[in-house]
This record gives sequence, C-alpha cells and structure tokens, in this order.
Amino acid sequence: MKATVDLEKCIKAGECYYNHPSLLLVNKETGYPDIQVAELVNESLTREAREAAKVCPAQAIAVVE
Repeated sequence: MKATVDLEKCIKAGECYYNHPSLLLVNKETGYPDIQVAELVNESLTREAREAAKVCPAQAIAVVE
C-alpha cells in the first residue's frame, strides 16, 4: 500500500505536512507535499496516510493498494 498526491488537485494548503510530518514534507522549491515513505509498511503509517487524506481540503491525497 502507498500514499499518493495528485498535484493537479493540490492547492498547497499544507494540512497534510503540518499534521503528518513523518509522512509528508513540503518541497521547498515547488510548495507541494512530498511523500517521505515509499510503502505504508505498518498500521501506523497507513493510519497517518488515511488521516492526511481526510484533512486534505482538495482531496488530493489517496491511499492505494
């Protein structure tokens, strides 16, 4: 499982990386979030990714199998 960010939907609100810095960080050059974890290998990371997807005002974050 992994988390993805649709950069076309993203409005750079920052909710994802402010609330989940272990999973996402802001790319200082673009202002878009960068996912720091290639695979969601445990329940903790999966939960964080799902929470990040919930707080995203643009619904740009998804958790995919």
